[in-house]
Amino acid sequence: MPVTAPALDGLGHIDLTVTDAEQSVAWWTEVLGFTLLLAAWERPGFRGWTMVHPSGLAVTLLMHDAGDGAPFDERRVGLDHVALRVRDFGTLEEWAAHLDALGVPHSGIQDTQGPAGPLIVLRDPDNIQLELTAGWQPST
Repeated sequence: MPVTAPALDGLGHIDLTVTDAEQSVAWWTEVLGFTLLLAAWERPGFRGWTMVHPSGLAVTLLMHDAGDGAPFDERRVGLDHVALRVRDFGTLEEWAAHLDALGVPHSGIQDTQGPAGPLIVLRDPDNIQLELTAGWQPST
């Protein structure tokens, strides 16, 4: 008999390891519109920079003392990419224009013909793959 998992109420936050926090914070705030809340807070073995987006999504960028400095590679076990949902195709068009205006390389709008729907693929300064997707809309 299958067991039903307790409810989840959404995404709490995302923590990403970076090599240069100042560069990454500047990119996340300028390109994606996040606001820095806490800078360079420390725990044993790492420092963090916590940002929040007007949508309520919190992202913390971490620099680990023992980090290897290698760029992100989605082919390694762990994170493949982070997909951020946008309202619709028109919003994707706005994002493409915004990224172009900032000179941020991206895939252009791709129609995946699947549940991910139309999307734009881009990468942050550490090569972490991000998607802006108009797919996977929650049912109301």
